[in-house]
Amino acid sequence: NLAQALLDLARLPVPPCVFADTMASRMSPAPPRAPGPRCGASISRQEENIKATLMKQLQCAKLKGWTEEEIKNLMSQEIGSRGIDSPDILKHVDELELFADEIYYNSPAGVLYEQALRYEEGSAVVESGALAVKSGKKTGRSPLDKRIVFEDSSADDVWWGKVNIKLDDNSFLINRERAVDYLNTLKRLYIVDGYGGWDPEYRVPVRVITSRAYHALFMQNMLVPPTEADLSDFEPSAPRKPFVIFNAGVFPCNRQTVGMTSSTSIAVSFKRQEMVILGTQYAGEMK
Repeated sequence: NLAQALLDLARLPVPPCVFADTMASRMSPAPPRAPGPRCGASISRQEENIKATLMKQLQCAKLKGWTEEEIKNLMSQEIGSRGIDSPDILKHVDELELFADEIYYNSPAGVLYEQALRYEEGSAVVESGALAVKSGKKTGRSPLDKRIVFEDSSADDVWWGKVNIKLDDNSFLINRERAVDYLNTLKRLYIVDGYGGWDPEYRVPVRVITSRAYHALFMQNMLVPPTEADLSDFEPSAPRKPFVIFNAGVFPCNRQTVGMTSSTSIAVSFKRQEMVILGTQYAGEMK
């Protein structure tokens, strides 16, 4: 019956991709779970919210005449993961000195819609079903605020000029530390793993770390999603580490930092394989 199904579901193990909102859970991830039918990851939820959501969905399922097994499969996907066993995501996040309580990793579009509508002022679902958001003062790219670290390994491959402006490594590290410090003031972060390009021989693994759900949704459209077999490309032990984008665009850069000409900075280090975004919430800067 409905009550028994709810109790059974409450006993389901929480998959490792669902990171609870306490530091204790970060230190003790749940045991691995067998992959499910979908590919991706889910979100963390408070127990009360989980049960409330389950009850609503169970009632709908009962009306549709679904079997108990069908209901369990649906619920385990909704509150758990899309079938990816990725406990190493926390290890990599910790290596980057990021310690948010909640990590939303490769979350489904519905989850990101919900997060944007709940936490990002001005967000709305328009008639077409698309998510409309506000990107702050910046409603387009900032070409005069782009910087590339001048490094021997890539200096001859960059067309230096008014757009591709040189930046020294120290200034990049100052901006990076500023971005990380800001992201560490937040309760929740959104992480997207994907590939730039389709061809396995040339594609680039990319990890996006951002403070806004709409940024994560945008980059899920921009990048090729990994399959379960591809996940090893995003682990800390991978031969080629992913290119990491730190999007702290809600927070400005320091104008006094050498090389900065405004409160906005989009800086890339090809040697470090990192991009740091400050002072602009316009999602197009990430691509």
